[in-house]
Amino acid sequence: MYRPEEENLGIPKPGLPVLPYIRKTVMLLEERRHMKILFIEDEIVKQNDILKYLNEELSQNAVEVVHSLMGGMLALRKCEFEMVLLDMSLPLYDLNGEDEGINEFEAFGGIEILDEIERKELSVKVLVITAFDAIEDDTKKIHLEQLDQQMKENYSNIYLGCIHYDQSSLEWKSELKKYVK
Repeated sequence: MYRPEEENLGIPKPGLPVLPYIRKTVMLLEERRHMKILFIEDEIVKQNDILKYLNEELSQNAVEVVHSLMGGMLALRKCEFEMVLLDMSLPLYDLNGEDEGINEFEAFGGIEILDEIERKELSVKVLVITAFDAIEDDTKKIHLEQLDQQMKENYSNIYLGCIHYDQSSLEWKSELKKYVK
């Protein structure tokens, strides 16, 4: 018996081909499995290591990569993401192979990204991934544990946590897997 309410569930009317509905259902399930991720990272080895893990182990291939503070700001303005993987210390601009020596560096550039997300009231979650035990600039040095606590307090609506990346360890992978589904 045909029930109109079943049309919303993707169930075909009797006598219609079933295969298009199966394909549509499979595509919807595939889309749900992939998160749209913005990855803001300037260190190529770390970037490639994390991208490889996201793609091969976690089946996440909807990742946009930028390499700087301004690149991250622009990406957040032009597209909606579910998650941002954020390095804390970032160059100011994406130079794309140009003279890297002229680029300014922001030790706490990740904080500026978090401020922008809050200011724009974006519904995105942020996970910081850094290779440093402490972040410092000309005026201050903050250990990773302190920085994590400050971000939990100041950005509680968007901040997920902080992962310490160490290429020689597997711990960062198990931590990342907890957040990326």
